Amino acid sequence: MKNKNEFQVHFIGIGAEKAGTTQVSEMLTLHPEICMSEPKEVSFFNKTESYMQGGHNKHYGKGLEWYKKHFGHQKEGQILGEFTTVYLYDKVAPKNIYELYPDVKLIVCLRNPVERTFSQYIMYRYFFQREKRSFKEVIRQEKEFIDKSKYFEQISRYLQYFKKEQMIFLSLEEIKTKPRETMSRLYDFLGVKADFVPANIKGKANAAKQLRFPIVNRITRITGEILADLNLSSWANYLKNMSIYQKFKQANSKKIEYPTIDQESKAYLQSVFLEDIEQLETLLNLNLSDWKL
Repeated sequence: MKNKNEFQVHFIGIGAEKAGTTQVSEMLTLHPEICMSEPKEVSFFNKTESYMQGGHNKHYGKGLEWYKKHFGHQKEGQILGEFTTVYLYDKVAPKNIYELYPDVKLIVCLRNPVERTFSQYIMYRYFFQREKRSFKEVIRQEKEFIDKSKYFEQISRYLQYFKKEQMIFLSLEEIKTKPRETMSRLYDFLGVKADFVPANIKGKANAAKQLRFPIVNRITRITGEILADLNLSSWANYLKNMSIYQKFKQANSKKIEYPTIDQESKAYLQSVFLEDIEQLETLLNLNLSDWKL
């Protein structure tokens, strides 16, 4: 089946949130044969957004011409790709992607569901400073935290439209412990030079940090979105890669002591996720026994 338009995106990273997607996206960006969207999270195919962002995607319904603007920095010969973590969670994204790109390749990053849930909470509470409730309260009051970690349910929605051969599954564990082999496998899946080694192959993206001034981060994100809307993604890409921007980004955040999950919450989540994990093992023919400990 052919894509239904001339503008062709070759691959889409669909999630999961807090499962190594930023690190993978950064290593894809460094490959000379790949052009990643600007910014990373385009949010074109999803109708919903995180509860922290109001629950509704403000970009939903914008046309293909708007989407194309996020790839204006493409160089000749490069394939196009993007990585929006909410695509895995959103219920209409699979159908929306399929209707536009039935042959697209999909990247799915997975992580121990208990750890993923807790990591999302840490990001919302400390990095964005938008969540004040305790972890115990949040996992019982915000359905999103649980649903985003039920991978079998989410992947099954995609398999209603896409062949399993169109999807590659990467675990955070292998991204961290075998980054070179993992990226080589991913590059090969995408059809680009598989022996390329990105400079940040052993880096760690999105470590536990706290913003010094959250408003600055929001202004930076909005600026990038405005530049893309104005068909100036090449400028957004250029500014983002300037060393002064990287230093500014570092200066606006500080590392924090990563708190640990309480045993009561851990036991609760393990019981909640057990059935989904076992179904996922069967679906993907994987041994996920470590996730049940």
